[in-house]
Amino acid sequence: MGAYVRLEMLRQLRNRDALLFRIALPAALFVFFRAALVEDKPSGSLPPDADAMVVFAVLGTLLSGIFASGPPLAQERASGWLRQLRAMPLPASSAIAGKVAAAMAFALPSVALVLVAAALTQGVRFSAGTWLELGLVLWVAAAPFAAIGVVIGLAVSDPEAAQGAASGAIIVLWVLGGMLTEPSDLPQALETLAHGLPTTGAAELGWAAVRGHGLPLVAVAALSAWTAGAAALGTLAWRRLGERR
Repeated sequence: MGAYVRLEMLRQLRNRDALLFRIALPAALFVFFRAALVEDKPSGSLPPDADAMVVFAVLGTLLSGIFASGPPLAQERASGWLRQLRAMPLPASSAIAGKVAAAMAFALPSVALVLVAAALTQGVRFSAGTWLELGLVLWVAAAPFAAIGVVIGLAVSDPEAAQGAASGAIIVLWVLGGMLTEPSDLPQALETLAHGLPTTGAAELGWAAVRGHGLPLVAVAALSAWTAGAAALGTLAWRRLGERR
């Protein structure tokens, strides 16, 4: 499967404009909004800059995960490449895992750029171990977003429609995940929903890492459930596409 993941990464590297957008936008937004917001209230025990750093790093995992898997997969369906790929002796689960792994590979530099921007422009400082843990947990948290993107790409055959569906999913997960405001500031029903979304789970992992706390098991469980559920749906959709041939 390693060769297949490398192939997927090389194919996406050809679209450098989209790649640059996905990787650099979260860091650029972090720098812009931290420069624009003069006053801010701390989030719990976290300084505002560290809190915002985690939030925009989650945006990096969200953009990279969904956009690197959903629209490209729909484009592969339209171009006929997916039919050729299905002719290869590659199990459905391995194909889905390869798509997720390739998308996650692009989430890592996006997260890293946000962390570097926080350190250089806002003076955020942590120990080397904390930086490493933060980057690692946020990178792993890209898995459910990549799996969701695979489901979108397999469910929506038109590339333009898939692009719109991916953008809609990102907005919903970002807003309802409590990334624009504290989940506790949302109405009760939306607050309950927010705690079950992968965006909130990813942010909670990041906040726990910078606080030096252990990983929150509820967030780990939510991210694992979303990843497993979306991967299962993607595998089912992959097999059903073969049945339609």
